[in-house]
Amino acid sequence: MIFEDLPRFYSSNVSVGATIELSEEEGRHAKVLRLQTTDSVHVIDGVGNLFLGSIIAKKRSFNVLIESLQCAEPKPGVGLILAVAPTKNIGRFEWVIEKAVEVGVRQIIPIHCENSERVHLKTDRLEKIAISALKQSKGLWKTEISELSPIAEVLNIESPSKWIAHCAEGEKASIKALSHQQNQIICIGPEGDFSRTEIEKALNANFKAVSLGDTRLRTETAAIVACIAANLFSD
Repeated sequence: MIFEDLPRFYSSNVSVGATIELSEEEGRHAKVLRLQTTDSVHVIDGVGNLFLGSIIAKKRSFNVLIESLQCAEPKPGVGLILAVAPTKNIGRFEWVIEKAVEVGVRQIIPIHCENSERVHLKTDRLEKIAISALKQSKGLWKTEISELSPIAEVLNIESPSKWIAHCAEGEKASIKALSHQQNQIICIGPEGDFSRTEIEKALNANFKAVSLGDTRLRTETAAIVACIAANLFSD
C-alpha cells in the first residue's frame, strides 16, 4: 500500500485520538523541517503501525494529534539476529547499525569477545541511530538493540538456524546457506577474529561455520554481507 510521503516521526506510545509530545530529538527534526501547526505528518511506533497526525506547535516542543491509523503491518514471520563485535572505530559500528536496520534485521546484539577492542558502548546513541534509519528506510518494525553481551551468553540463544563466521581453517557452509526461510542468528567477530576457544564453544553449541566469501572482510563489511545474504537468498 502506498501512502503520501509525509515527514515521519517515532514514538513508542501512540493511539488514535491521543496527543503525543515528540521527544527532544524528534522535536529538533520537526524544527529543522520548519513544520507549522496543522501540517500533516506520519508517526510510527516501531511495532508495525503507521499513524496519520497533525502538528500542534508549541514554543519549546512539538505535539502531534493522532488522527487515524493508516497501516498495521504484521510482524515478519522470520527474522535475523545479528551478533557482532563492536569495532574500535565507533563510527564504523554505527554504520553497521544503520545499514542492518535498513535491511530489516530483527535484533542486533553487540558482543564482547576475547579479541574485542571495544569494551564499552553507548546503547542509547545506537537506539537513536536505529530509529533514524528506520524512518529513513520507511520501515515499521524497529530493530531491537541489545546491551553489550559476552559471547558466551549469545551462544546460549535458541534458534532454528545458528551460524558463526570466522577466518580459521575448517569446513564451512556456503553463504547461500543463510537463506532467510527461518529464524536465525549469525555471529560476526572482532578484527582479530574469534579465538579458537570461542569457535569450538560455538560449534559445541550447535552453531555452524559459514563462509562469507574468499576474501578476508572487516567486521562491519562481514556483518552487512551476512545481512544482505539472508535477504538476497530468501525464497
